[in-house]
Order: sequence, then C-alpha cells, then structure tokens
Amino acid sequence: AADVIKSKYNVKIPISGGVFTVKKIIAVIMALACIVCVFASCGKKDDTPKELTSGDYTYVVLEDGTVKITKYNGTSDEIERDLPSEIDGKTVTVIGKEAFAGAEGLTVVNFPTGLVKIEERAFAESSIQKAFMYRSKSLKEIGAEAFSKCPNLVQVDMSSSLETVGEKAFFYCTKLKVATFRGNTPNIADFAFDACPSLVIYTKEGMDKVIAYAEKSLIELKYLTV
Repeated sequence: AADVIKSKYNVKIPISGGVFTVKKIIAVIMALACIVCVFASCGKKDDTPKELTSGDYTYVVLEDGTVKITKYNGTSDEIERDLPSEIDGKTVTVIGKEAFAGAEGLTVVNFPTGLVKIEERAFAESSIQKAFMYRSKSLKEIGAEAFSKCPNLVQVDMSSSLETVGEKAFFYCTKLKVATFRGNTPNIADFAFDACPSLVIYTKEGMDKVIAYAEKSLIELKYLTV
C-alpha cells in the first residue's frame, strides 16, 4: 500500500526507488517539453524583410507594399541628386536608420514626393550640403540625429506636412544657416538644432508652434515673404 502515491490529478505514480524515480519522471517530462518547443520554433515563419538591391540602393519591401531604403551604395559626385520616388515600381516611403550615414559625394539632395519618414541617423556625418524636403508632401517625421554632425550642411527646407523633428536631428551642423519650416510643425525636440551657431529659422507668420520653438531656443527667426 506504500508503494504508490496519488497525484492531484488522481494519477498513480510508483515510488519504489524513492525520490530518484520521481526525478526521472520530471526529467522525461521536461525533455519532451523541449522537443515540442524545438519543433514549434522550426515551424515559425521568418518575418524579417529580405534585403534587395537596385542601382545605388539596398532596400526592403514593407508590409504595406512600399519601400524602405536601408543603404546607399553610390559614390556619385553629382551636384544635385534626386532620391527615387519609386524603386522597382514600389513607392519609397522610408529612409532607414543610417542608410546614408557617412556617405561621401552627396551635395544637394531632393527628397521624394511619397516619403513619410526619415529614420534616426539616416544622413548622420555625411557630406550633404543642402536638403530639400518641401516636395515630400507626406513627410511626417525626421528621426533623432537624422542629420547630426554633417559638417557641410548649410540649408534644409522642410515639408509643410512635417509633424516631428527628433532629438538632435541637426545637432552640431556648425555651418547650418537656413532651416525653413513651411508648416506649423508641432513637435520639435528641445535640442534638435543644438550647436548650430549661425542658424536662422524661416517660417510663415502665424506658425505659432515653430515661432515658440525658435524663441525658446534663442534662434534667430525671420518670416517668409512668399
């Protein structure tokens, strides 16, 4: 009568051999559980987007069928470069993290019309001199440090649709002289233009969010006449 015990689930477990037998049963159960986990993980689908290359650009296709540029492979010294609105027939909506970071040969860059987001450090420490985003009518966000430490950057022209300029987005762009806001961008991080000693912000009258930011940050403000 002492050679079995009943579990809470009314299952009889032999205890001849003492605790050692119970430990063996637990070990078997754990081993089976590990095997199940291995087979389950093998069946999982890899959701990581596949990187593709077209011309000077490496990119991935996002869930909505649009494109994120993940890396610039060019070495062009063109005076003016238009970033593509489409790659392989798909709209470019995102410029990815560090996609153009450290890139040489960039001077004047025109951003595409369908662009929605520029991710963090996308152009950091690159040779870009002028960034024209005003044609990007869907642009919502410039990420943290997106253009930080660009030693040659002198002018940026933002889209009227822009909602957010991230922390240190233009940090230590020591030659930056002109930042044009064509809309009333509501979210400009406190240090977005830190260490830009020659900067003047241009905007339209009535753009109270941008005006308040310039005044709080002690940045010279001028109004657009057109």
